[in-house]
Amino acid sequence: MLLLTKPFILLFMAEEQKAKSSDGGRTSERVSGRQERGYAMVALDSPSHPVNVGHTLRAAMCFDTRLVILSNATSSINLRRLPTDPGRTWRHTPVLSVESVFESLPYDCTPVAIELTDDAEDLVDFQHPERACYIFGPEKGSLSQETLNRCDAVLKIPVTLPLNLAATVNVVLYDRMLKMRRPELRPGGNNPRTTR
Repeated sequence: MLLLTKPFILLFMAEEQKAKSSDGGRTSERVSGRQERGYAMVALDSPSHPVNVGHTLRAAMCFDTRLVILSNATSSINLRRLPTDPGRTWRHTPVLSVESVFESLPYDCTPVAIELTDDAEDLVDFQHPERACYIFGPEKGSLSQETLNRCDAVLKIPVTLPLNLAATVNVVLYDRMLKMRRPELRPGGNNPRTTR
């Protein structure tokens, strides 16, 4: 029978931990899931329902979105009292309240509209830009033609019925996360299904 003393066990555990943490000079995968390059932002144009704003903020936190923009939000939107954002995302992810989404876009950020139009590109085939601001329209309406014209791409989600605002935000951010983790689907990757 082998009897292990406490100092030996502690030494063994320390060596095992050292082996796990050593990556031989390579970088380790980030725990947060944050991609190596680029960022995503979410902009809500004229949001009116606090529940949808809360769910959007929660999605922003879950998918590591760097900024949330609320453009022309109604007075019923109180960030401190959103029942669907128990984590108080506004404390961890910046939220801007502005009149126009475009006045808040960082340098070299690609505006991408999410809207059901006849000529919108299917999200399934879309290659996400490295730096993107996804602009979502109001719950009871559409993005203006001016907004659509200023965006580099207009996307739609192929569904039989329109999704609500919060569900749409979650689907788009999940699609981005999934594709950015696959090298062939990143900007500049060799994906024959995409044209961007």
